[in-house]
Amino acid sequence: MIFLAKKYSSISCGLLVTALCLFIYNQSPSSMEPLENIVQNTHFKLRGPLSPNSDVVIAKIDEKSLDTLGRWPWPRQTMAKLVQRLHEYEAEVIGFDIIFSSPQINSDHEALIKLQNIISPTQNPEAVEYLNQLLRETNADIQFSQALSKGSKSVLGYFFHFSPEGLEHLTPTQRHLYFEDIKTSRFNGFLRSSENLKLSNLTFPTAFAVESNISSISRTASRSGYLSFDLESDGSVKQLPLIVRYVDNGKDHYFPPFSLRILEQYLQGTLLFRVNELGMEEVILDNDNPIVIPTNSKGEMEVNYLGPRKTFPGISISDLLDKNLSSAIKERVRNKIVLIGATATALEDLKPTPFDPALPGVEIHATIIDNILSHRFLTKPSWTAVVDSLYLLLIGVVLTVVYSRIKPLMSLMVWSVCVCASFYLSHWLFINKGFWLTDVYPLIENTGIAALIMLDRFVKEEKQKLFIKKVFGQYLSPRVVKELINDPSKLKLGGEQKELTALFTDLEGFTTFSEKLGATELVDLLNTYLTEMTDILLQYDGTLDRYDGDAIKAFFGAPIYFDDHAKRACWVCIDMQNKLKDMRVKFKEEGKPELLMRVGLNTGSMVIGNMGSTTRMMYGMNGDSVNLCARLEGANKQYGTYSLISEFTYQAAKEFIEVRKLDIIRVVGRATPINIYELLGKRGEIDDLLKKALPDYNQGLKSYQNREWTEAKRYFENALKIRPEDGPSKIYLKRCENFILQPPAKDWDGVFNLSTK
Repeated sequence: MIFLAKKYSSISCGLLVTALCLFIYNQSPSSMEPLENIVQNTHFKLRGPLSPNSDVVIAKIDEKSLDTLGRWPWPRQTMAKLVQRLHEYEAEVIGFDIIFSSPQINSDHEALIKLQNIISPTQNPEAVEYLNQLLRETNADIQFSQALSKGSKSVLGYFFHFSPEGLEHLTPTQRHLYFEDIKTSRFNGFLRSSENLKLSNLTFPTAFAVESNISSISRTASRSGYLSFDLESDGSVKQLPLIVRYVDNGKDHYFPPFSLRILEQYLQGTLLFRVNELGMEEVILDNDNPIVIPTNSKGEMEVNYLGPRKTFPGISISDLLDKNLSSAIKERVRNKIVLIGATATALEDLKPTPFDPALPGVEIHATIIDNILSHRFLTKPSWTAVVDSLYLLLIGVVLTVVYSRIKPLMSLMVWSVCVCASFYLSHWLFINKGFWLTDVYPLIENTGIAALIMLDRFVKEEKQKLFIKKVFGQYLSPRVVKELINDPSKLKLGGEQKELTALFTDLEGFTTFSEKLGATELVDLLNTYLTEMTDILLQYDGTLDRYDGDAIKAFFGAPIYFDDHAKRACWVCIDMQNKLKDMRVKFKEEGKPELLMRVGLNTGSMVIGNMGSTTRMMYGMNGDSVNLCARLEGANKQYGTYSLISEFTYQAAKEFIEVRKLDIIRVVGRATPINIYELLGKRGEIDDLLKKALPDYNQGLKSYQNREWTEAKRYFENALKIRPEDGPSKIYLKRCENFILQPPAKDWDGVFNLSTK
């Protein structure tokens, strides 16, 4: 088929897009991260906010607290009072989303230190002891540390830097000292799939530096963990690493996050990290009711956001320190996890989330703790990549096949349905299973396949249009050409056998009058004649096969097939003869030759297709039925007629035409005889003289076939009296006279053998 290559080209385009999407997804998955973030945010918004677990309360450093207690940072004595107050209110765990990275400057304390350097401990020991007591009382950091050490309820934080940039302020010595302050929070509880498994071979987030609390504070808390988030390109937090590798002096150390340390304290559990050759398998908070936290191979947990800011219950720190509100607040913090952190916009600890463009970091920590306590996990484990890849491969192949078989408008509908179905599937999995299925890559794949196939089809169709116009524009009517352009499937150029009607014309005496005319006059005459005849041909959607000098060769029913091809061919013949009759009047007035045209028509099976050499092709017809048409055109000479049709054309068009039977003939190269007819006009349109002569002619033909030569002769003579120039009557009159003198053999079957082509 001519357009088979087009289909395979479309399939190639679709498979190319599929392969490209699979390659990018597996080799550079982060390249589509911004789009993935947008789609994931949409899933959250469509799901809507969720109610948080009641175990988490936020002690807010908010605008109210800043107005009451002064601008941040507050004195450590204030923070010590806050810790003492939370102990009084029986908070279960106190977590600080704050770093105390430098000692507090106190002028009184500084003055006492100078005095201490002056007084000799041997001269006045009582004064020295009193001075030491004053030093302790004025050292806010010690007071804060003492408050933290009571009850073993406090969890501190520190920051890891995940990029080597912007660390100029930290010297190697400072980095090591900070590490010494946090190394007690190292984690060693790995459950390895094999004894030989080396943690250094696994891919975990790696920090380049750490900034911690000052030593006096850092070493008094019961637990500590990192507060750092691994930010996305848009500054948002989609995942939290549950393990971070830090290298100090060439040795690997591993640390868990602030939120896990909070839960470890709250649940009185033990942290366990199960690892295998691929990386992190799962994180376990082991106690009487173990909690298994799903992660990816890097140990990252997906954050399932509950809602905008203030989703979690919060208490302004100024209210916590107000004794007048103690009874109301105590019940809100008793046995709770209290997270102390900044919510004031001015303190800039804000991150974009699906529900809020500026969510305080402390609420993100609260969200993570809630996710674990409530088992609200979003999972995107390592094998998700395999599922996504198979999903992309499946829809890629299916959509390629579908898009290559349907029209652009239907492609747009399929595209829309697929986008909606894919999004619905991923949203259903997100809501009901907490499972992330990639949205962006199916969307890109679907769009890419549809666009590329439609582009390929557009280019191919434009080439087809140019090809059709070039090949058929010269010998098909504009309407048919337009129909072929709109539906190229109607065109088959590779060659096919079809029943069509062929039409051959030839000018009588063309050689004689062409010798009498000059070249210019001859060309002008032929151009005028051929233009008029071709216009009539195209008017009935006939196909011009070719011009052969003065001859016209055409056919009906291809490349666009129509059932009434025989009728159209007959009517074209009639209109051509009528038009030529009018033209003869004009030619006579101009002194030009009066043109007479012989036409032959035949209906039958023919081979139609693009024929020729590799460098020059033409759409044409061939076959025995075409040859018979040529014989009929020439047979007009034998009968003095100008329009002959075969019995096959007559049977196909008899309801629409007027004819008279001429003869039964056997043409050169064809053994089977056929009936032939003279085409007289359209149904109900016959010349008056001919109409009067036809009864005698028909009776004469009947007598002739019955070997009644004398009676037949009489009828033909009567017909000629009515219409003296009737060619067929003259021919039969002559045959009758010959048969009267010399009758044919007894086995004569009435068939006349044409001896010439």
